[in-house]
Amino acid sequence: MIKKLKRIVVGIDIFSKSNIALERALMIAKNNNSELYIVHIVETPWLSLPSYFGGEEIMIDTQILKKKITKKLKDFNKNNDIPCTIFVKEGSVVDTLLHEANLLKADILVIGANTKKQKKVLGTSAEKIIHQSKLPVLVVKNNVKKTYQNIVAPTDFQSQSIQGIKFAQNIFPKAEICAVHSIEMIYYMYDMHISVGYDLPQYNELSKENAEASMKKLIKDLSLHKGKNLDSDFESKKALLNYIKNASYDLTVVGSRSIEGFASLLLGSVSSTILRKVKTDVLVYVA
Repeated sequence: MIKKLKRIVVGIDIFSKSNIALERALMIAKNNNSELYIVHIVETPWLSLPSYFGGEEIMIDTQILKKKITKKLKDFNKNNDIPCTIFVKEGSVVDTLLHEANLLKADILVIGANTKKQKKVLGTSAEKIIHQSKLPVLVVKNNVKKTYQNIVAPTDFQSQSIQGIKFAQNIFPKAEICAVHSIEMIYYMYDMHISVGYDLPQYNELSKENAEASMKKLIKDLSLHKGKNLDSDFESKKALLNYIKNASYDLTVVGSRSIEGFASLLLGSVSSTILRKVKTDVLVYVA
């Protein structure tokens, strides 16, 4: 059973002109009656020498930074109806943000995707956070105008993607969710063990039938608005990306799995491609 969304952690950069992660986190917190924890991290140069070695000691006035964040927060939480707590920490952005989210027992982590130059391009720190996180991560790429209305959820009918859909239903109950599956068709004998006992048209027809049956079951079990199977030949990633690109979705949900010690393997190749290339916001559900 998916638990109630109680605690949200959002990572922000007070010196950035973009406030999209903060705005989205505030909206989700308000709609779910959640507590919001705002974390700004001052990344200090780890190669700097301590003062007793002759280096210049770096002093961070956290109170001034907190005041700046409080002032910015008033623009988006004018009625002060969303409970917010502000933290200013020093250290590595990736390690410190993940550590704070863990300490605060967050149910979701919200971050902005952007590098300094391109808002919808996934930055290095954002990608590292996603790969190392043990909790769901919402990556915000777009300006915040309203709650998510149309959600697409690529699925392989396995537990990670199913749990991701359930999580999205829980925190975005008014949104319409469409599950989409890419069927990989085979048109020549490139893998002998797959095709033993079948000719290729028969194998492809069985693949379609299985996908249709799985999709119908998924729609019924999760009470989804709709589902779609795509014939993708050998280009499942391309088919999914084109489908999402040509539709009017505002959030893509992908599933992942958390395996301690294997951060580089947390996301499958399809999920990683979707994460980097789609223009929608992306929710990565870690199961």
